[in-house]
Amino acid sequence: MTIDIFIPVLRQLLQIFGGILLAKGYFDATTVDAFVGLGVNVLVLGWWFFDRNKINRRNIINRYIAERAE
Repeated sequence: MTIDIFIPVLRQLLQIFGGILLAKGYFDATTVDAFVGLGVNVLVLGWWFFDRNKINRRNIINRYIAERAE
């Protein structure tokens, strides 16, 4: 799975949640927009850390296999 699937879904969920909070009067429209943007950016950053960790682990394993083959 790629992050391209999760970003639109998360954005829609955050907009629904933000709309509920907006309707109840807890936030204004600008705060809801900031909330949605922050949520999407946190997801992307978390995904980057996860993906980077996975790539680094794969590189360590490949380096170990290459060293043993010599």
